[in-house]
Amino acid sequence: MAPRKHGDQRRSHYPGSDTLGAGCQSKEPSSDASVEGELKRVLRYYALGEFKAARRAHQGFVNDNWIVETTRDRYFLKRRHPRLRRAGLIHAQHQLVGLLRRAGFPAPTIVPTVTGGTFLVLNRELYEVQEYIDGEPYDHDRPAHLEEAAQMLGQYHTHVEGFWSEALRRPGELYGPAISGRILTDLSEAWQLDQDPGLKEISRQLRAEITELAVHFAAHDALPYLVIHGDYYADNLLFDGDRIVGVVDYDKASWQPRVVDLAEALIYFASPRPGHLRHLAYPGFLQWGPFCRFLQSYAGAATLEEKEIDCLPDYIRAIWLSVSLRRLLEKDPRPAGALEALLEVLELAQWAKANAPQIVEAGHTASSVP
Repeated sequence: MAPRKHGDQRRSHYPGSDTLGAGCQSKEPSSDASVEGELKRVLRYYALGEFKAARRAHQGFVNDNWIVETTRDRYFLKRRHPRLRRAGLIHAQHQLVGLLRRAGFPAPTIVPTVTGGTFLVLNRELYEVQEYIDGEPYDHDRPAHLEEAAQMLGQYHTHVEGFWSEALRRPGELYGPAISGRILTDLSEAWQLDQDPGLKEISRQLRAEITELAVHFAAHDALPYLVIHGDYYADNLLFDGDRIVGVVDYDKASWQPRVVDLAEALIYFASPRPGHLRHLAYPGFLQWGPFCRFLQSYAGAATLEEKEIDCLPDYIRAIWLSVSLRRLLEKDPRPAGALEALLEVLELAQWAKANAPQIVEAGHTASSVP
């Protein structure tokens, strides 16, 4: 979809910011003098016209991002966080994006510097520029958006089959019982769980869940690996009506079992809003309607193997455990609601275990639909 004209004031959601119109009308000033000077210096290395205005993109917790308007167009400009500045990693991510673009997938277009590079190193900082994608946000109350998101994830997985880069291999798995166990050990020490009988008991039950999960993971057959997106959720999707026109943010792309991407997406897109949980990053148990629709739409674009379907409940449980415990570990000292928070983690783990047969059945049903 061609970008809107610069005078168009409708709200944009790339990623989480307001559209820039003439004069950079926004809730905040365009930038302070130092940032404006920085952006102008960066633009000298690109054939993108003269700087007019900029607005910080509020989405994104690691890199510094701006929507920049020039005399030619609008662009998305990213200043990389220090730990994401490895040249090999960035080249691999850009190769991935290029592959997707050539396949017709709606990944962003990387804008080259005047010397043809896909990123710029300037004053010890690393920058990259993408063409601006104009689109509307994901609507959780719009079933067509959920189905399109699922189908697009399946298309992504189909397009990246066979793509490999050593730079995108990360040591170990993203999720698993060993990771959850280490986080629980750290949390027990940080919160002194053994000093409180109630907390000690919940910790024991969580440890039992993790131990049981380890038995399940040990029984998994070898799973298909590929370069997962790693951050496939609403803020990284842009829509024109019911059609996705942008899938952005490949900073977390890595070589992992394909089912990891699917499990993360199912957790996000099938969660209730709002839910009954009050202390965790996750709002509640998964809803079967969205869960089954997402699986069916995904299976229309990518073929799931039986062994992936069979281990899906285990990955959902592992993700809930590791992410929830890690987020709680960030709350130091121990909060007043520690017992309630740990009980909610246990609730999620037990729900995934109790509903494993239904999760597997939903996967097989989706895969069998022509």
